[in-house]
Amino acid sequence: MTALPARRGRTALTLLVCMGAVALSMADSIGATFAVPSMTKSAIGIGLERTDLQWVITAFAVPYAALLPTAGRIADLVGHRRLLVLGLGAFTAGAAIAITVNSFPLLLAARAVQGVGTAAMVPSSLALMLAGFPDERRAAAIGAWSAAPGLSGALMHAAGGFLGEGLGWRAYFMPSAIVGALLLCAALALPHTRRLAGRLPDPFGTALLFGSLSMIVWAIVQSPTWGWSTQLAAALGTGLVLLAVAVWRSSRHPVPAIELAVWRIPMFALAGLLSILYGLIAFPMLVMAPMYLRDMWPDDPVLLGAGLAPISLGVLVSGLISGQLTKRHGPRPVIYTGALLVTTACVWLITQGMQDGPPRLLEVWLPSSAVFGLGLGALSTAISAAAALSGGPERYAAATGASQSARQVGAALGVALAAVLMDHPIVSGPMPGYSSAVLSCLAMAALAGVLGLFLAPAPAKVKVKKTPPAPAAPAEPAETAGRVVPVLVRREPPPRRPAPEPAPSQPAPSPSSPPQVPVKSLIALYEAAGRVAEAADTVLSKHAMNEQAQQKPRHNAHTN
Repeated sequence: MTALPARRGRTALTLLVCMGAVALSMADSIGATFAVPSMTKSAIGIGLERTDLQWVITAFAVPYAALLPTAGRIADLVGHRRLLVLGLGAFTAGAAIAITVNSFPLLLAARAVQGVGTAAMVPSSLALMLAGFPDERRAAAIGAWSAAPGLSGALMHAAGGFLGEGLGWRAYFMPSAIVGALLLCAALALPHTRRLAGRLPDPFGTALLFGSLSMIVWAIVQSPTWGWSTQLAAALGTGLVLLAVAVWRSSRHPVPAIELAVWRIPMFALAGLLSILYGLIAFPMLVMAPMYLRDMWPDDPVLLGAGLAPISLGVLVSGLISGQLTKRHGPRPVIYTGALLVTTACVWLITQGMQDGPPRLLEVWLPSSAVFGLGLGALSTAISAAAALSGGPERYAAATGASQSARQVGAALGVALAAVLMDHPIVSGPMPGYSSAVLSCLAMAALAGVLGLFLAPAPAKVKVKKTPPAPAAPAEPAETAGRVVPVLVRREPPPRRPAPEPAPSQPAPSPSSPPQVPVKSLIALYEAAGRVAEAADTVLSKHAMNEQAQQKPRHNAHTN
């Protein structure tokens, strides 16, 4: 009697820890976007430009993107529960260090440790949840796991305006430290999972990928300062060379850092490019929005939280609707619709929001941010589905991991690009920095909508027409009363049709299947039955005539 409640308790604890881990990663990312504008007025941000402060977000995104492709295989080898505990420990320690440090380089190091911990705990939490739930309950568990980041993002957006009022930017990392410690204690009570045999992914290839992303992002951030100089060419060239070496090594290593097998599939390559574009669209806007609202309403945390909530709510609502639409119509129309919504919101913001005069919260920002969130939710769901479908069932895990890694690469590049555009705008006007960042998101969304049209369409559903049942044969008329001997009526057999000869390679029927009678034998049997009925009819007719002939003289003699 006690085994069932204990099993239910472990299942509930597993769901709580796994949902909490993925929700905490999203809340921490949004908290960092709130912390960056708060640092401009604190001691740690003195003498730093906005492009330098953006490294608080980039230092988290680069290791996350570099380690995510291999984290799933590492979880299978060391155990899902063990890697989840290690990831939560690293994430919580990095958050605690970020709260206490007074040095900006140490803060970046703490954020990098958090990125490593997130790369470990996100895939291991999904794998641990799938292993702890029966088949009939996995779909509901995956739905809850997928919805957790949207809920945590909406809560952090709503509470973000109040957290920084007392303790400043440090308060935005306190939820990560406190909730992370609680989840770590709960994860230690989870049962161990079975480890698989095999080799660890290529560590040198992973280091090459990490170095290439760091150099490319650094080149983008420093490009306004360096200009078209030798330093910029050296940094960008080093990053591209490291990336080429990482790809070359992955093509020859038995356990590569980059899954090139899925990238060789044309449809997945297109879906991966769309994932990069999604990172270039979503994360710069999530970084820019708190800065814009804090500049508009610097002393009103209520308006700051209310202005950011529609984005997360739009993503949550659109994600639920887009899942059903993608399942029914395929990812192509959903991607196009999401891109159209994002471009509409960006045009709305540029033409109406980035203007002189008092900001219009109800007329412009709230509806446009809600439309932007709806577009992001549609893009996120449909692009993930396109990546999974293009990889096929045998490469589902690899395709999903590669798509998420591509998204994080786009996030790192997009945040760096947005920081550069806000300090060195490419357009003029009342708010040239914000307008330039929104304009880049508009261009990426338009490109995503065009590329989404080249995805394979959804397979057409073949409708099987149900043939109506054949009408029943009319009943034979009843025999008349004057008939003495019943006569069997012969029915004409159907015309002969030559039966197709079986192919020589046709396999013999299995012993378990019922015996199959050839069509020729059935026709011969039907004809033989007809001949027997005809002969019986003739014999019985002659017998009846003889009886009538014998009865007739007797009747005449009796009459005389």
